[in-house]
Amino acid sequence: MRLIHADVIDGTFTLQKDMTLTVDNGRISAIGKDILSVPADEEKYDLSGLTLIPGFIDLHVHGAMGADTSDGSVESLSKISSYLAGKGVTAFCPTTMMIPKEDVITVLQAADRFRREDPAGARMLGIRMEGPFLSKEKCGVQNTDYAIDPSADYIKEILTGLPEDLISIIDIAPELTGAGAFAAEMKEKYVLSAAHTAASYDCCKEVIASGISHATHLFNAMNPLSHHEPGSVGALLEDPKITCELICDRLHVHPAVLKICWTVLGEDRAVVVSDAMRAAGMPDGDYDLGGTTVHVTAGKTDFGNGRLAGSTTDIHAEFLNLLKLHIPFRSALKACTINPAKVLHIDHETGSIEVGKYADMVAIDSEYRIRKVFVKGKPVAEPDQVRS
Repeated sequence: MRLIHADVIDGTFTLQKDMTLTVDNGRISAIGKDILSVPADEEKYDLSGLTLIPGFIDLHVHGAMGADTSDGSVESLSKISSYLAGKGVTAFCPTTMMIPKEDVITVLQAADRFRREDPAGARMLGIRMEGPFLSKEKCGVQNTDYAIDPSADYIKEILTGLPEDLISIIDIAPELTGAGAFAAEMKEKYVLSAAHTAASYDCCKEVIASGISHATHLFNAMNPLSHHEPGSVGALLEDPKITCELICDRLHVHPAVLKICWTVLGEDRAVVVSDAMRAAGMPDGDYDLGGTTVHVTAGKTDFGNGRLAGSTTDIHAEFLNLLKLHIPFRSALKACTINPAKVLHIDHETGSIEVGKYADMVAIDSEYRIRKVFVKGKPVAEPDQVRS
């Protein structure tokens, strides 16, 4: 496949004008201006007037289009995958909740089957486990009946007969009994993320030293940052080795706080996630989330007294929000692409447009509207007018 006359955001996140890009076996094989002519039967797309950016990567998404990861079905994962591709997401981590152990196993079995298929939309990375190792004090909409202390045996049991890499990220509250030992034992296999926590600053620092490397939807389901007690937010922001998720829908984190975070995190530590639930892409109404009814009005989630329960946003909408806040284009784009790839240690194969990497790309117009999406070089959500 060949893409011609495309402006390309290259591997250094610099704009290169009027480039040709070739794809072989799902990977980028060449990028340049003077590429030799090709066979007449090669598939070709004229992207004149469009800019190719890396595909978005969503590390934290529960559902969309009425489907949820915790449904434990290939059909639900397929719906989520197709929806995300239309929003420019080329890879994602389906995210669980606090549900019974047997239901977690069902989710993993469905994910294993789905990953073996060739989905028509965004490709699945590993499952993200948001639970059961969360603080009962900070569970939010999650069901505290299933909260337990971190346990390596639990992870081994739910993966019986399944590949270890089916799970990518495990969320843990640092203050739970055994959190440090769990982090030390599991850090080489999984990304461990501080989440749903009432941990003190000192406690969080200790478990970071044991193996936590990431922060789940910073500020949300955490004690607030105080000038006297910085808490987990302070510990996570302070450590230069920690990457921090932010839900950038202008509801979960105030725009002023987002701008402050970008000043602290710089362009390499911020990671945009959606935390979208099954109401994403759906009309307002009542939706189930982990056994709790969530009311959605004007796209805002509420499970009582104005408490947020996930979101209905998507990475593309959040990217646009960041641009409106005057976050530099390069910094906002990295937070949606290469930074999440680095979190999962897959930046050698995706997250930027470079020779040898998967052709996970999005073509946008001058107003940042999505015009075309490629997942491993396969066009999805394709507008007819772009194809030559």
